Amino acid sequence: MDYPEPVRLRDHHIRRSDIDHDARRVLRRLYDFGFHAYLVGGSVRDLMLSRTPKDFDVATSARPNEVRRLFRRCRLIGRRFRLAHVLGEGGKIIETATFRAKPPAEEATLITDDNKFGTPSSDAHRRDFTINALFYDMASNEVIDYVGGLGDLEARMLRTIGEPVTRFREDPVRMLRAVKFAARLDFDLDPALRDAILSERFELKKAAVPRLYEEMRRLLWSGSARRCIELLDEHRLLEILLPELSGFLGRPADDPWHPLGGLLEALDRRFLAGAEIPPDGLLFAPLLWPTYQALLGALSETPDYKAERLLAEELLAPIAVRLGVPRRTQETLLRVIDGQRRFRRGHSRRGGRSALHRDPDYAAIAALADMRAECDDLAEHLAAAWTDLTDEHTPPPLERKRGRGRRRSGRRSGGKRSGGKRSGNKRRR
Repeated sequence: MDYPEPVRLRDHHIRRSDIDHDARRVLRRLYDFGFHAYLVGGSVRDLMLSRTPKDFDVATSARPNEVRRLFRRCRLIGRRFRLAHVLGEGGKIIETATFRAKPPAEEATLITDDNKFGTPSSDAHRRDFTINALFYDMASNEVIDYVGGLGDLEARMLRTIGEPVTRFREDPVRMLRAVKFAARLDFDLDPALRDAILSERFELKKAAVPRLYEEMRRLLWSGSARRCIELLDEHRLLEILLPELSGFLGRPADDPWHPLGGLLEALDRRFLAGAEIPPDGLLFAPLLWPTYQALLGALSETPDYKAERLLAEELLAPIAVRLGVPRRTQETLLRVIDGQRRFRRGHSRRGGRSALHRDPDYAAIAALADMRAECDDLAEHLAAAWTDLTDEHTPPPLERKRGRGRRRSGRRSGGKRSGGKRSGNKRRR
């Protein structure tokens, strides 16, 4: 397919010193071996908006195996589309992908094999939104635009590349990405894109559940969590993903649902202050806590410990299924919620209160209490008691729990290598 000539912009404010050192190294080495290589995607968009990019991705004419031969610390990933992860300093990853080809018009909308390589122009037209399809050529110091992304950046407009209904049916998670970019960048949604979200929102039920979970994580830890949830609600996506929360933002201060917006704002303040990524259980706690608290208040009798715990589990169960929340995250989330209840019940009893500092999730429990205090969701005496506890037992730094480590190559637990042969018992069948 032929594409029009791109716009090449040299009058821009991107400086090479703004680009990550490892990304520059990858680009230079690809240039030196005769390949085309551009900075691409969100990093170019953010640099053009005078924002600090979170990641730096590279698009190149080099095939995946060629990239692997050029970089000692490199691994290939993916089946639908093979790409290279070049490892930089401190475990940083520079994602390096070969230019993709645009699929034939007769190909099915759902693409199962994307390993067809193309040109910069075809690759740009394969991306989701125009503002994410800009290339930066470090060799010529040009920003290259094949899809009108520069104009949309100037107009602060989010627009899909191609017909939005088709693009959302091809990948429903793009609807969540549209909300995320609109909230983070304070962009308007193109009217056609907005209409397509409303008409195609039920396609989200067909999306891979792990991708929904990952995108929700990114929405919550973006610095614009409140605005993201507002846009999800406004475009009726919340009723698909989290119907428990649909329509509950912006309630009056005396409404039991009021803390939702305040907790999300407190989470945003932590992101903007440069805090480390919190455990996933704490990220999702602002969504669950107001619902849980409102349901507790609606019970006719004061529940005991088991009833309160069961209520939290029953509330979380359908959310965990819809979003594919991992079991480890569910356990952390329930302990964080449980910690608020334990403190409320035991704040007048020294032993019950101080025992919290021995909880493995004490840091996350205290962090949610801090966020509640920020949005006036804690009674004055409880806020003072929390301050006394954290002064006496300073919470440790928040740390994301690691998943299982990778199995060591070439050896099994309990086995050793000796002379090229495996010693020890043979594998039982």
